[in-house]
Amino acid sequence: MQLIKFVGTVVTGQGNGKFFVELPWVMRQLKESTGFNPYSGTLNLRLTPECIKRRTHLSPQNSTIMVKPENGYLPGYLYKAMIFDTECYIVLPDVPNYPKNLLEIIAAENLRDLMNVKDGDTITVMVTL
Repeated sequence: MQLIKFVGTVVTGQGNGKFFVELPWVMRQLKESTGFNPYSGTLNLRLTPECIKRRTHLSPQNSTIMVKPENGYLPGYLYKAMIFDTECYIVLPDVPNYPKNLLEIIAAENLRDLMNVKDGDTITVMVTL
């Protein structure tokens, strides 16, 4: 088992994470794979330059969970993680030109509310590979 530390700044996303998490087939697969009903949306982190380099460890080969797409969609890969004492998952959509400096995180709860964080706050995520 390998632990990888990611540090990033909380940023507001474009709402794409919320859209995809709410798709019934995605919600079903996430619940089956993670054991929880994911909160409808993602926490977005803009990674530090050092952590962008570490993101290469988050490859499809290192993922334990793949969200299998329905027609017209692309797959996503999940990586088990922890923020403070909260279990969560990094979600990396397999889409062209997905930003290398961005991490999207799902959990059972709204992480912004749970951790009382806002845009500009820095947080650390520990990913287990």
